[in-house]
Amino acid sequence: MSRLVFLITARENCQNRRELQMNKFTPGPIVKGIFKGLLFTSLLLVSSSLSYGRTSALPPPDTLTIIHVTDIHACNLIGYNAYFVSQRQHLSKNLETFTDFLKSAPSKYNADIFAVTGDMIDFYDAETVQGRMLATQVEQFAGSLEVSEIPVFLTLGNHDLSSYVVPKPSTYTGNQIQSEEARAAWMRNVACFKEGTYYSRIFQVDKLTLRLIFLDNGFLATEEFHDGVQQFIVDPYQLTWLDSELKASPSDIEIIFTHMPLPYGKKTSSSILSEPISTYSSKSKYYDLLKLLEKNSSTKVIFAGHQHINAINEYIFPDGDKMTQVLTGSFGNEKSNYRIIKISGDKMIISLPGTEKPEMTLPLK
Repeated sequence: MSRLVFLITARENCQNRRELQMNKFTPGPIVKGIFKGLLFTSLLLVSSSLSYGRTSALPPPDTLTIIHVTDIHACNLIGYNAYFVSQRQHLSKNLETFTDFLKSAPSKYNADIFAVTGDMIDFYDAETVQGRMLATQVEQFAGSLEVSEIPVFLTLGNHDLSSYVVPKPSTYTGNQIQSEEARAAWMRNVACFKEGTYYSRIFQVDKLTLRLIFLDNGFLATEEFHDGVQQFIVDPYQLTWLDSELKASPSDIEIIFTHMPLPYGKKTSSSILSEPISTYSSKSKYYDLLKLLEKNSSTKVIFAGHQHINAINEYIFPDGDKMTQVLTGSFGNEKSNYRIIKISGDKMIISLPGTEKPEMTLPLK
């Protein structure tokens, strides 16, 4: 597969159709034409398979730095049912806090991209004081991304697709009946979703080719489709696409970002919990994400959220390879819940939450 290199000479974020920062990467998505607007001024596209006679003046960078954030639960509560608001008031400042983080963190950590793994907002729509449903949360969150000087990649979580109604004065209930409408809103407003709510990006870092895969597993398993193993449903179309992504190259390094984690057991010691993936895949009655990952056994790391905890565990594939799963706590609950991920040489360094101090170093080769 030919390597496509493009250079953007001004800042850009997730509101651009192809999201990669100036002078930093040699990524893989094909880009045609010239972007217009204030945030970007010129574009250079080079492909080793094209005979344009142009070459890249810049070598691949030697480090990729990712800020992993999850479960922001941003919400604007103005106009919603009073009881519902009373139960969500503690989240009302989360968008402001996250926007400040988007502004300050890239320069503080010399970061290249944000990866936000779901529950960006606390709800897609909810009942108002007049008793109708109001959906404005996606648009407000999307607007906050404009302040970031580096690309922001998102995955959808269950709250990003959820609706809340107040059937009687002292209770409310949630559902995901409007999940496709919610997905459409995300696709209209956030450019990393323009071509769908699951996608991948390729980065060249020194001699490593990284395939970053962003999944959509925000739909909660209903009673009819819950097998007691996974909390979520990944549709067969996405599984077919993911299978193709995992088989696309024998030499790339595959890193998955998703909202809900794979199931794992209870730790009995201070060491990292390590279990055969078959412990869970064998219990599932569906051809699902677990069985697909087990069949391919090439993914190195999964970054997830949802459970509002900081944790690391690993799975052992039948061929002896291992896959690490990293959970990061809710940024909406505590603004120090984020991780710094540095990929350099042939290793990945994963920080403790809220600091650059390493918690784990993973070999990638």
